[in-house]
Amino acid sequence: MASILSSGEKSQIRAIFDDMHDTFKQDIDVYINEAQSVNIDSSYNPVYGRTLNESQGVGDKVLTKYTISARVHYFKKSEEAVLDDTGLPSSANVIRLKIDEAGKNLLNRCSFVDVDGNKCSVISNPEMIGPFGPQFYKVYLKVDT
Repeated sequence: MASILSSGEKSQIRAIFDDMHDTFKQDIDVYINEAQSVNIDSSYNPVYGRTLNESQGVGDKVLTKYTISARVHYFKKSEEAVLDDTGLPSSANVIRLKIDEAGKNLLNRCSFVDVDGNKCSVISNPEMIGPFGPQFYKVYLKVDT
């Protein structure tokens, strides 16, 4: 199907959205609980994270911090109707992030997120946004109190 806009015009519009993202973005920290080393013992069971006859304990995991750029929106009391339509909890503790593809990949694996000193957990799946395909992703976080 023919498009009203040429591919050059679409590229210009995408560039405008990239510039807007660069203007309003801020750095946030994403923490991921990652394996520090790989056990090559033949009696190691990765499902249980231990070897045969070994007592269950803390595995070789380390909390790794990554910094990503996101546009952050804190909901106001007057915007609760927007959240009611999405089925998300009250806006008092909900933050919306708009992130790029790299940020989305990290948030899919994260243990928690630090936004402006607030420890948050992801409460929604990333939703693609962009006028001509996925350029950014929208994710909702809940501030853990």
